[in-house]
Amino acid sequence: TGGTFMTGLCSRRTLLTIAGAAAVSSITAAHAADGKTSKPAKRTWPDMPTVPTDFNAERCFVELQDAGDGVVFQGPKNGPVVRLAFDTQCPWCVWQYEQLKPFLKQVTFIWHPVAVLNPWSELQGAAILSAKDRKAKFLEHEAHFHDKDFRGLDVRNVELPFDARKKVWDYSKAFRRACGISVPFGVLKTTDGRYIPVPQVTTEEFAKLSGLKPE
Repeated sequence: TGGTFMTGLCSRRTLLTIAGAAAVSSITAAHAADGKTSKPAKRTWPDMPTVPTDFNAERCFVELQDAGDGVVFQGPKNGPVVRLAFDTQCPWCVWQYEQLKPFLKQVTFIWHPVAVLNPWSELQGAAILSAKDRKAKFLEHEAHFHDKDFRGLDVRNVELPFDARKKVWDYSKAFRRACGISVPFGVLKTTDGRYIPVPQVTTEEFAKLSGLKPE
């Protein structure tokens, strides 16, 4: 009886396969006759908010702080502090630094490299973090960002400390845990203890957020 069952099963499968192939063939022929193609419809997505609705500004600031200092541009003691997540391969992050330069004497800016865009992000972030002078290495990267041969610090064939590479991922995880989704993105801690999200902003927009005047 087992042989009979398998023979029947194979026969039914064969018939189903033939029927399915015939149906596909008929549909293809019908589309061809109508001059239509079967390209998948292009997907469209709604625009995301500038600040994610579930973004936790205080958590982002505190977790980046707990993960360790990144690249520090020291401002006045006891003044406002901004912690920013940035990707070394992100052109808008380079732009963001230029927009915030007029506030360097009034605010402490701490830049935390994260890996979002491609494999070079981790390595360049690690190169900055492992430098004796992180600020100088950060500025070197900015200066070479538009090089034709390689974007930013050339880390090809460079051995970098594992701890520094891991630190880039520590910052990345801290940013994601606070529901951060895009870079550049930061949080301003005011002198009265408030935490204000700082999405990608112009000089004028940061002035309004912080209540400070660009110099």
